[in-house]
Formats: sequence, C-alpha cells, structure tokens
Amino acid sequence: MIKHQKAKLSRRLMLSSLSLSFLMMVMLIPVQYFMDKKEAENGVAATSTQIVQGYLPTLAAAIWNFDPDRTRLNLQNLIQQPFAAYAAVNGDIALTVGVKPVNSIDFQYPIVADNGSNLGQLSVSFDKDAISQYAWNKVRSAFWTLSIYTLLLAGLLLWLVQKVVTRRLLRLSQFAQGLRLDNLETTPTIYFKHSQDELDHLTKNLLDMRNQLAADRNELKRFETELARRASEDQLTGLPNRFSFLEALYRQLETDAQFSLMFLDLDGFKKVNDGLGHSIGDELLKKTAQRLKELGGECSFLARYGGDEFVILVNQACEESIKAIADRLTEGFSRPFHVAGNVLYLSVSIGIARHPEDADNGEELIQRADVAMYQAKNLGRSRYLFFDQCIYDNMRLKLSMEEQLRKSLEQKDFTLVYQPIYNTHSGKIVSAEALLRWPYGSPDVFIPLAEETGLILPLGLWVLEEALAQAKRWQDAGTPLVVSVNVSHSQLHQPSFADKVCERLQKCGLEPSILQLEITETALMEDWQVSIANIQKLRDMGVRIALDDFGTGYSSLSHLQQLPLDCLKIDKSFMARIHESPRDMALVQALVELAKALSLKVVAEGIEYEEQMLLARTLGIHYLQGFFLAKPQPVAQLELNRSFAALSHGASASAQGVHNGTR
Repeated sequence: MIKHQKAKLSRRLMLSSLSLSFLMMVMLIPVQYFMDKKEAENGVAATSTQIVQGYLPTLAAAIWNFDPDRTRLNLQNLIQQPFAAYAAVNGDIALTVGVKPVNSIDFQYPIVADNGSNLGQLSVSFDKDAISQYAWNKVRSAFWTLSIYTLLLAGLLLWLVQKVVTRRLLRLSQFAQGLRLDNLETTPTIYFKHSQDELDHLTKNLLDMRNQLAADRNELKRFETELARRASEDQLTGLPNRFSFLEALYRQLETDAQFSLMFLDLDGFKKVNDGLGHSIGDELLKKTAQRLKELGGECSFLARYGGDEFVILVNQACEESIKAIADRLTEGFSRPFHVAGNVLYLSVSIGIARHPEDADNGEELIQRADVAMYQAKNLGRSRYLFFDQCIYDNMRLKLSMEEQLRKSLEQKDFTLVYQPIYNTHSGKIVSAEALLRWPYGSPDVFIPLAEETGLILPLGLWVLEEALAQAKRWQDAGTPLVVSVNVSHSQLHQPSFADKVCERLQKCGLEPSILQLEITETALMEDWQVSIANIQKLRDMGVRIALDDFGTGYSSLSHLQQLPLDCLKIDKSFMARIHESPRDMALVQALVELAKALSLKVVAEGIEYEEQMLLARTLGIHYLQGFFLAKPQPVAQLELNRSFAALSHGASASAQGVHNGTR
C-alpha cells in the first residue's frame, strides 16, 4: 500500500515538475527565437561593413584590369559569407553569382577606381528565410539540450523529495489512518528526531494526539453509554421515553398481533405543579411512575409520553382483560401520595384504543387513544373510556365546523335577526334583541363552539358593530329603539371590553343609553372581579345592563345586590307553565317582587301563549318578549309600529307550532 502511494505521489511530483519546466521553456521559445534572429541580422550588418572594407578594393582592381575570372572569383568568395545568397556587378563587367532570394535583405555599393572613376555597382542580397531558419535551428537545439537537463534535474529533485519528505509523509498518513479508539494500545510505529523541523513537529503533534485519545477513551465510552441510556429513557422517572415507546409500538405492529394502547393523563397534576412548585411536581411524577409499574402488570410496556401523560402497551385486546387493568389503575390512584410532607391526591383518566379494531397503524392508534382519554376527562375524570368512532366523528365534525366558522367570519357570512320587546302597558315595541344567525348551523351549536375556540371575541365585536349600525339607521328614520346585544363570558372577562364598546358607540354617533347589553349569571360568576369592573364602567357610561336567563344560574342574592343592573330577564323555563301551574305562577311572582325590590325592570321571555301574556301583565312585568308577540326576523320584515294589543286570540294557535324554536 505504501509503495503504491509512493509511486502515485512520485508520478504526480515528476509530472508537475516536468510540466512546469516545459511550460517555462515553451514560454521562452519566442524570446530565444527573436534574440537569435536579431543576432543573425547583426551579423549581416557586420558582413556589409566587411564588404565595403575588404571586397570592394580587390573587386575594383579586377574590373579596372578587365579580368572577368578574377571578378567572378571575388563574387563567389562574397556569397560564401553567412546568409549571402546573391551577388551581381553592373558596369564595365556584368556578372551574376547565385540566385536572388524571394525574401531578402539587399545592399548596393558603388565600385570606384583608385583614380576616382566609376566602374559600376555591386549588389549583394542576404536570405531572410535563411536567417529565420538559423534562429529556429538554434532554438530547437537549445530546447532539446534544456529538456535533457530538465529531465535529469526533475529526476534528482524527485529522488530527494521522496527521500526526505514523501516517505515521512506516507508514514504519518498511515499512522493517522490507524488512529482509532480500538487500537490505541498498540505501540506507535513512527518517531521524531530532535532536529525539530516541520515534519518532526507534525509527528510529535500526532503522537500527542494519540496519547490524548488513549487517555480519553474510557471517558468517551462512558459518555456513549450515558447517551444511549438518555436516548431511550426518561430522565426524571426512569421509564422508557416516547422514542422507546414508539419503537416498541412499531415492533408490536410488525407482529400483526392484537393488542391495546392505553393513554393516561393525570387529573389535577397542574394544580399541584403550580401550587407547590415544580420540584414537588417532579417528585410526584416519580412516585406516579412507580405506582404505575406496580399496577400495570408484567404483560404491559409502560412509558412516559410527556408531561403528565403516560402510555401502556398491553399484549391483548380482550375487552374484559383491558377493563380489569383499567379498573386496577383507576382504583390504585385512590390512595394518596406522600411527597415532601404533603399528602396529595391524584386521579387518572384513561383512553383505550385496540389494534386492529380501532386502527391499523401507530399514528392513528395513538390519536384514537388520546381522543378517548380527553373524552374520559370531559365526562368527569378518574375513569377510562374505550375509543368510540361516533365520538371521533363528532370531533372531526366539530373541527370542520370550526374551520367553516373561521371562513364565514372572514367572508361575513353571518346575519342578524331582531326580536322585538314590547312594553306591557303601552303594547308598543321599545327595544329589539339582536340575535346571530349562521346558514351552516343553529345558534345552540355554533355559539358554544365559537366560545370554546375564542372566535366569539371577533364575532361578538361584529355583532355589536352591526347592531349599533342598525340602531343608528332606526334613529335616523325617526323610530329610535334600544338595541339589545348578548355578551359572552369571554368578552365580559376582557379588561378592555368596556373601552371597545365605548369606541363603537362614538364611531356610530349614538348615545350609550341606546344600547343594552345582556349578561348571563354564569358569565358573571366565572371571573367576578373583572366582570363587575367592566359592568360598572359600562353602567357609568350610560349603557343599559340586563341580567339574562335570570334564575337559571348560580348567582346569590348578595351578588345580585352588588350588580349595577337596569333589568332582569326571567328565563322562559319559568314562564312556560305559569298559566297551568300555580307553583310556577308563585315562583315568577316572587322573582318579579325581588326585582321590584331592587328597583329593576323585568322582562318576561318565552311568551308563546296569550294566557302567558295576560298573566305577565297581571304580575306587573314591565316588558314582554316571545314568539306569541313576534318571532326573530330580519330588519326588512319587522313591523315596528305594530302593537301587541291588536293580536287576536287566534294568534296563540299560530305561536304554538313554533314554541320549541331556539333563540
């Protein structure tokens, strides 16, 4: 291997040296050629001087004596000069020697006798092509000579580099290739001299690196072991982590056997974690993991999925067996946990999905078990629930409806209808309640979904703006009506809600008294302090406040006394049977007396029969609202000038068919 590398490196070095040398010689060829050509041309100039000094006197004597043979001999001697190719005499004697070249350098000399008489003219021509050929021949000779010397020098240089550098580099390369953690015990095959040149420094550094690697080998092995453990184990509880669980799940799926997945979530853990601190929460998770190990059984694979969620793989899908394990788990959490002097109680909600009955792949199996677990939480916690396809379909339908709600909010697909509220004594419309409608679902379905997803906030502002805009149109038309708008608990719990209402009123140019906000008891009780602050601020502005569905919530009389209200709206469930039940009649009468004692106006909802209307007037209720009087209708269909006194007794029959409709 080393010989092969050495030969390869030597060839590269030789080729590089030769290529560089020949490149330099090729670059010098034109220079050398022009230098040699210039030297030859200078020789021609020197020859022309010699002709004047040496040949012309003897040639003139031969012509003076009219000696043609001697003249020819002189001309023949003349063209023997370098590069001379042609000589001719024109005068008393006319002679020509040689052939005149095509590309020549020509010289003319006058031939003068000793007495000064003109004997003729001498013409001499030098061959320029011969000069160029001479220069090329000289360059060619020098090139081959330099090539031989270059080859010899390259070979000598190659030998020296191979001897001094290459062999040492190859040894260092082989040593570096062999540096592995599994052969650090072998004795090094290289050494360095004390001359401390660059290669010796490199050798010493490599040996130091090998020694350092050998010293750190055990530490690296320990790190590898620790990393492998951390990759598959939860650091807090010591249980397998999510990655290990997924590996076990997909291994189980490859067997095509029936099994079950149990998804567990601790009920009440967040309160412990937030109330007592994360350190107590971590200790509680450790004890929870230990208890799950005890309760899960040997036929199960237990892992921590994340946070306070755990998963259990059970190697069977028999419903009775799974129920037995789930019962054991839920009952096992009835015992308290003792953590740092605290006695803590937790329960567990469990969702169960079976393979292949509920899902045939890992992702769907986890999803379905998770869905079942959340459904178990919604049903009251501390229980288990098998995956139900109907529940899953309802959840998907809910997600689809949420998406449609968002699109409808962007595209303004919602509309408002208005249900008039009549003054009991005058029989005239005094206000109208704005009710939201959606073409893709009933209010009983989409409004709770909007509250759950937070869409009720932008939707509620849209309703408020639309209702105020309609109130402005009624006012401009000369029929001013109080517009009543329902407020959700999410809106009421926003600290800036009162400011937003004020901003919309100012934008429409309406007095605050034109607006009545209807608030339920349940919405008030969820966050009393923020709710009462918003209500008080709105009431101080002049906005009317009505307590809707009075009697169905959880507010106490002390709370009712603190609320800055204008009126109470008695829920239709109390009004439904007052014409049939003396007990219901007495209850409504008590509510009316309570409202009057608090100086509040009373609105009776759900008036669907004439008897209810007449009894409401007898009880002294101030305002009436219901299908008997008017159904919720678009603005264009409202009869704002109609009095309910004009209603006949036959109207009761028409209202009876719609008394089950929703608001």
